[in-house]
Amino acid sequence: MKKKKTIRDIIYVSHMHPNNCFYSYGIEFHEFMIGVFPKPENLILLQHQFSNAQWNPRTRFDYVTREELDELIEDDVYGYGDFCWVDLAKEEDLDALSNDQIAELLFFGHLARPLHQVPKARFAYYAHDDGWFNKLYVTDLHDYEMLLANVIAEKLRKLTGRKFEAIPKDIATALLESTRDGLFIDLSKAIKDAAEYKIPLTAVGHFTDMDKIYGLRDGITEYNAWLVYSEKAWKLVK
Repeated sequence: MKKKKTIRDIIYVSHMHPNNCFYSYGIEFHEFMIGVFPKPENLILLQHQFSNAQWNPRTRFDYVTREELDELIEDDVYGYGDFCWVDLAKEEDLDALSNDQIAELLFFGHLARPLHQVPKARFAYYAHDDGWFNKLYVTDLHDYEMLLANVIAEKLRKLTGRKFEAIPKDIATALLESTRDGLFIDLSKAIKDAAEYKIPLTAVGHFTDMDKIYGLRDGITEYNAWLVYSEKAWKLVK
């Protein structure tokens, strides 16, 4: 089943310092996979409804390799409801999981608690209603820095039909730092003319209830920063 074609025009990211945990609204699974490079190689699927997953008989986990990943990306992940996975560097790592690690993965799939024993390669991903709620643990913060910058540019490209250059590293780093205060980006309120494109940003604090985040969009009238694209270059104006 194909994924929905609508584009969420709000991005919210809250970085909780312990365990490199990020809560987000507005980043869908296919956008996540466009935003990170390289893509994860193998995903253990802890909650899903993907029909073409492989099955590991020792752990009894479903999983996908790079061969099935593109099909999963194109699937209706929103229709799964809950969607949870952890990536592993090698398919063979599944057979090496201990009983305690298997139990911890099952616990993560149920309650999205941090993983301590499982050797995830880069990500532990827990989502509900694709793009509505995501709780993500990352091994390397650079991965999330790249993800956020790439998702912003990709959403703008789809919303406007225009091409945008990649957001440079210094601005990407500043955006990542802003997530420590709960970064709210409203693409629907961008100000655009022939010369530039201005995207409003503000800090709204830490939330895990995304209904409250969605409800903020009409109440926010002032912004403490603008991400500006002009003459094929980005700048962050505060």
